[in-house]
Amino acid sequence: MTVSQVMDVAESNSAESASSWIKSMFTFQDDALIDDAWLRAARDGDNDTANALAWAARVFAEPRIAQVVEETLATGDGHFDPAGFATDAVEQAFARLGVGEQARKAASSLLNQATAVPLFDPERHGAAIIGTARFHRTAQFVPALIEFLEERIRAQVSPVVAARGDAVELALLWKANRWLGLTKDEFRSAARPRVATPLSSRAALPDSLRVLHEEARRRKQIVLQGAPGTGKTHVAKSYVDWAASDRGGESNLSNVLDELPANERTPYDVAQAVIRRGLTALWDIAQFHPSYGYEDFVRTLAPVPTAGGVTFRAEHRVLSFLAAVAVQLRDAGNDCDIILIVDEVNRADIARVFGELLYALEYRDAPVRTPYTIDGNASMVLPSNFILLGTMNTADRSIALIDYALRRRFTFITLIPDASVIDGADWFGTADKAAALHLFEAVSALFTAADNNASLAVGHSYFLPSGDAADEAGSLASIARRFAYEVVPLLHEYAAEGLVDAGKLADVLGALGIDAEDGDQDAVESALSAWLATSHSDDVDQP
Repeated sequence: MTVSQVMDVAESNSAESASSWIKSMFTFQDDALIDDAWLRAARDGDNDTANALAWAARVFAEPRIAQVVEETLATGDGHFDPAGFATDAVEQAFARLGVGEQARKAASSLLNQATAVPLFDPERHGAAIIGTARFHRTAQFVPALIEFLEERIRAQVSPVVAARGDAVELALLWKANRWLGLTKDEFRSAARPRVATPLSSRAALPDSLRVLHEEARRRKQIVLQGAPGTGKTHVAKSYVDWAASDRGGESNLSNVLDELPANERTPYDVAQAVIRRGLTALWDIAQFHPSYGYEDFVRTLAPVPTAGGVTFRAEHRVLSFLAAVAVQLRDAGNDCDIILIVDEVNRADIARVFGELLYALEYRDAPVRTPYTIDGNASMVLPSNFILLGTMNTADRSIALIDYALRRRFTFITLIPDASVIDGADWFGTADKAAALHLFEAVSALFTAADNNASLAVGHSYFLPSGDAADEAGSLASIARRFAYEVVPLLHEYAAEGLVDAGKLADVLGALGIDAEDGDQDAVESALSAWLATSHSDDVDQP
């Protein structure tokens, strides 16, 4: 509101009410109005900031209003409480403070001003506010609020108090964070200028990721498939790290959300944070399982507390949220890639999880109607800058490999056990590397095209350095431990199911000094350790 609007309001009231209102909301010296951040914002035409500071002026000036705002509208940590934003709840708070017959009027007046700021979108039943549809972002008002409070405390409380200490901490002493629905840490963070970071630069694309990148650009949805231990998830995360210019941690959706105030965790605000940070990728990961459904992955109805109990509201889940962020970035002309890794994509009921999005996967940038309406929009779009990267274990015979309707919409890249990965790993010396290669080759002989079990082969990840060894002897011990506790049980399970020839397995284990019938894993580890350390060193050196 402008200064002239302030005077118009005052003149529309009686002399007594006008005088009281002006004196409580503004500061005067010798009957002259003292300029402050509120009036400057109004004069500059910054109506949003002026409205926010008008709210702050009212809370600052009236102790009972401050108590209601700080204890009913806000929770202990400072966030706005959805259950508090209701006429009945605020009326009861005023009544407890002795307002009497004016409690209802005071409640309506306070909530209507909060709506006008706006701090929230109200849900109404007639004239009464019964809840909130959503809270608006408020962090952008923090610098002006700090300036406003420092000026008001200097003019109305004590210039000494205003001059002492940090202005941010002074505002927090007045619980100003609760006036905007922010925690103390969110308030402090918002007080600092949001400085844009230059756009990061990606390194040259590694040859190992070339096909994956080309398919991500062409097809947009890819599944990395292979036997256990072939590094499917590792490759997916390596691609994310490259796409994120080696800022994979900063580019994770959870980390971006954690650094935003709770009322700014929207697709728009996340997109702005991505642009501000100069990120080249934003990513997240979801793991499918048999009970996973559409409401876990796309959109859902979530319970929201209200003054009268609980209501249900449509909300994004990870796919819908990231897709909405991707749309915001696309519309802003930003080239950031949005990547969603879906681990174990074949473990869920694909048709149930994806629903109508089978169409959206094939027709990018085309809106698809969903059962849930969010922010007034029931449609959802998967834009071209959204990459879906799944992993699939081909050895899991307990479930169908993948829904054929979805298969037609994905590119499948098969990863196979690769001895060169073991050879190029960071080993202590030649003995531990040679031992790992020897065990890998011995096990690989059990899986052949002739036996129709090649897709079950044990991957190279089982034979890589564990990272907890201090020297080569410790590395050899770690190899024996992993083989005894991870590889041998898997091989025995395959043999029990008829997927690996039991006689061949006995021969392979026997050649390593292991009794195929011995179910004691400690004994298996000891036997293999002895074999690696003594008489078969020549065999190990020549895998």
